[in-house]
Amino acid sequence: MNFINLLFGQNKNSGKRGYLASLDKDQVKQRWERIEELKLVDRPSALREAVIDADKLVDFSLGIIYQGREGAADRLKEAKALFVNQKEAYENLWYAHKIRNEMVHTVGFELPIMEAKNILEIFQKALEIIGAL
Repeated sequence: MNFINLLFGQNKNSGKRGYLASLDKDQVKQRWERIEELKLVDRPSALREAVIDADKLVDFSLGIIYQGREGAADRLKEAKALFVNQKEAYENLWYAHKIRNEMVHTVGFELPIMEAKNILEIFQKALEIIGAL
C-alpha cells in the first residue's frame, strides 16, 4: 500500500465502511423508481424482474459501503452492523435475498404476486435503513 492510500484510507480491504455519495443515492433513487414502475404493472414477469433488480440494487449499495467484500452474501453479513436495532428487518432482507436466489436458480419457481410485493417492501426498507433511499 502506498503512502497516499494509507493516509486517506483508500485500501479496499481495510475493513472500514464506505458511504454512499449523493451521486450514488441519485442512481439508487432512479433505479428504485424503475422498480416501482414494474411493481405497478402487476404481472408476475414484471414483479419477478422488480425483485431481481431490487436485490441487485441492495447489493450495489452494499458494494459501495463494503468495498472489497466479494459476493452478495459477504456484504449482507457485513451489513448486520447497519441494522443495529432492526433485527427483524435484517432477517427479512436475508429472506428476500434467498427468495431472489430461488427465483433465478430454480426452474419453474413461481413467486405469488402478494409475496413479490412484500419482498419489494423488504428491499425498500433495507435501502432506507442503509441510507441509500
